[in-house]
Amino acid sequence: MPKENNERQKVVTIVGVVREIKDSRKIHRVGIAVGNEIYAVQPNEEGQNLVYEVGNKVEATGIISRTKDVRCRIEVTGYEVYEMDEDDPEEFDYTLEYNSKHGPQ
Repeated sequence: MPKENNERQKVVTIVGVVREIKDSRKIHRVGIAVGNEIYAVQPNEEGQNLVYEVGNKVEATGIISRTKDVRCRIEVTGYEVYEMDEDDPEEFDYTLEYNSKHGPQ
């Protein structure tokens, strides 16, 4: 079990697009889409600020964890907004949506 705790507490950096999450529980209002995965942003101070960055590419630093139903979350400790390149819409699949029951669609 200690190994799992160390993995959960590891600070990582991810690069993706901030997306609005359509979740009836409204615990997570935004997520960061990275490839086919979306990391639900924990509602701490930094995470709440990401609400204003929906649609923008960001580099976010934080602690990654997984819920019991194997969804990814990130507790953001800092982030930087990037300028979008013309190739970004394809790389970050702007059609990706998040459904609270089924994960990324």
